[in-house]
Amino acid sequence: MKVRTINELQDKLDNEIQWRKKEIIDYKLIIERNKRSTLIIPLVRGGIALSYAHWEGFVKMSSSIFVSYISTKKIPLDQMKLNFIALSYQKRLNKGNGIEECILLIEDIIKSNQKACKIHDKDIIDTKSNLKFHVLKDILISLGLELSHFESKENFIDKKLVDTRNDIAHGTYRDIVYEDFEIVYNNVIPLMEYYKSLIENSAVQESYKK
Repeated sequence: MKVRTINELQDKLDNEIQWRKKEIIDYKLIIERNKRSTLIIPLVRGGIALSYAHWEGFVKMSSSIFVSYISTKKIPLDQMKLNFIALSYQKRLNKGNGIEECILLIEDIIKSNQKACKIHDKDIIDTKSNLKFHVLKDILISLGLELSHFESKENFIDKKLVDTRNDIAHGTYRDIVYEDFEIVYNNVIPLMEYYKSLIENSAVQESYKK
């Protein structure tokens, strides 16, 4: 995936969020039409699972779009913030090799001031298929995005969204009612929109640079 300009980045982010929002909104309309039906419980369970899937999917895809945009610009590493230098070397950092490899890696980093920031691994953004707050926090830090808004939503993310989705996905019994879906619905789309705005603002302001 090549993302060369701000306009391309914004177009890709817009496309990525629009179809996800449409599916969640359309599903809510189906639930609303069946609020007094015996179908309401399985529909609500499905709605929470769908909402979580779109939240995780959007974080992963929008983050990858942002990383691609920055990587395509080929900015020298000495102009980048430390988090993007770390991302550039993350594949080698995670190898867990011995001291000799560590020395070579440190030497390479020290000597590569003018080397272009290039993040090769398309799967560098790892949601671990379980996007709890601590996983989201790692992603935000790696992209240099602010945490405070998501910190205020930690209880919702972990308890109302991820834990509930996990129980549904793993076939664990959980007493779920319409209000559980309503809480998820009222929070997931705004969180996606906020995440999108953070990426757009960072790209426009070039806050990924030192």
